[in-house]
Amino acid sequence: MVRVFVMRYNKGKLPPDEITGEMKEDIVKKVEDLLKEYPDVKFNGLWVNEDGIGICDWEAPDVDTVKRIVEAVGSPYDDIVEVKKVL
Repeated sequence: MVRVFVMRYNKGKLPPDEITGEMKEDIVKKVEDLLKEYPDVKFNGLWVNEDGIGICDWEAPDVDTVKRIVEAVGSPYDDIVEVKKVL
């Protein structure tokens, strides 16, 4: 398993005050439905600042698996990268 961050700093911005309850429910449902097909993948959440710059944190077998899930959800992003904890 690897840790994967989905980076949102330009086209993937999601300012928190623009995210409605309905949008959250829709995204959560799509992710939950897709994760049924990927039992070895874990979504750890989305963090954003007031400008909408954010990071989605995933644990998965590889980057390509996360990319397939994110693209199936239809969520915009700028980069998807594997990261390693150093501190």
